[in-house]
Amino acid sequence: MSLRFGFQARFLALVAVAMLVAIVAIGIVLQRQWVMREEVIEMSRASIQNLVVERLREQASAVGLNTADALVNPLYNFDLEMMGRIVRDVLMQPDVKYVTVYDPAGAIIHDGSDGIASYGQVMSDALAPAIIHANEPLMQRSEGVFDVASPISIGDERLGGVRIGYSLDSVKRYEERSTRLLSGRLNEIGKRYLIGIGILMSIALAFGIIISLIMQRVLIRPIRRLAQAAREVEAGNLTMNLPERNNGDEIGELAQAFERMTEGIAKRDRDIRRIANTDSLTGLANRRAFRDALEARLADRDAGEFALVLADIDDFKPVNDTWGHDAGDKLLSRFAERFREVVNATDEIVAKPARLGGDEFIMIAQLADGVSTPLRDVLVGLGESLVREFRRPAEIDGRSHLFRASFGIALFPVDGRTTAQLMKAADVAMYEAKQAGKNCYRFHSTG
Repeated sequence: MSLRFGFQARFLALVAVAMLVAIVAIGIVLQRQWVMREEVIEMSRASIQNLVVERLREQASAVGLNTADALVNPLYNFDLEMMGRIVRDVLMQPDVKYVTVYDPAGAIIHDGSDGIASYGQVMSDALAPAIIHANEPLMQRSEGVFDVASPISIGDERLGGVRIGYSLDSVKRYEERSTRLLSGRLNEIGKRYLIGIGILMSIALAFGIIISLIMQRVLIRPIRRLAQAAREVEAGNLTMNLPERNNGDEIGELAQAFERMTEGIAKRDRDIRRIANTDSLTGLANRRAFRDALEARLADRDAGEFALVLADIDDFKPVNDTWGHDAGDKLLSRFAERFREVVNATDEIVAKPARLGGDEFIMIAQLADGVSTPLRDVLVGLGESLVREFRRPAEIDGRSHLFRASFGIALFPVDGRTTAQLMKAADVAMYEAKQAGKNCYRFHSTG
């Protein structure tokens, strides 16, 4: 209120001698304010749209890859019940409009419905041809829908794929709501300063420059800071800090709103990255995170000797068939806990277990710093500890289950120097353990 009174007093004192000059000067300021206001709204609209669509793209990519990984075994075994569970779980996520599992020819295998009404129908929409022939994850956008398709393969065998459609209605609503909020805030700011500008219309030419500098300081500069903030957000800089205003006016509130929005987007970005690399059931690293870690390790020319330890729960399918999938999930979680506990209790080994999918688990194991014992000898002790641990029964829903597992161990570089070679070697060793009577471990190499 005191700020407005000061402008009004000057206006009344100089109205007779500076009216025309003040009108010209204020007209220029108003024109600059209007242009800047429109620029801020347009840049904010574009940056918000780009950010939301980009976050949706990242989320869709992560969910598509995780869903494709989860569908490998059900699609290979043509397990429609498991496919339905996975598809319906994805359909429950926000903004998901449809989920379709298809075979290599584009025929629908599952759409999440109870009766699978579209079973066997070949996808015929405008996006389908590119999806059917895609060998890599494919993202397409049509009116109102963002479609992400992920092929599913085992080795060189193409099993089909899964496509997930995200509705863009929420993106549009978020953009419109944010734009209305920004426009309303800027209108409030404009009205606030227009009062002061109206009071200053009689200031003489000598004070015109001073008024322009004042307006530059109290209005245009904060708006430019907001515009710069919008550009930073659009460029993906989610860590920048907006300057706080001490008077707590609408610009300060808007700056705080921008900062809260940026913090929310950054948190969502971290959550998406965590979800994309974590198995939701066990909390272990997932197949994608494991393969990234293994490929990074193989790309390191200074990487020393390490091992892959592949674990498979013995006779897991009867648990699902007899007790149900909820009990099977609890058994998998319990297995993950014990697997991790045994590994963490082995001081000579540094390893991080991961879940490949289904009842298969794996880890990259290497000697801890300062350990001089040969890696193979340490792994023998680890294998004995694992077998001993999984001879103890597990209590699941009040029932005792003989908790056993088979382990296959492959060594780098003895058993392979590539991801495919090491995975195959560990898999062969694991099956040798099963053929040897299960609940044991085997090395692939003999040397």
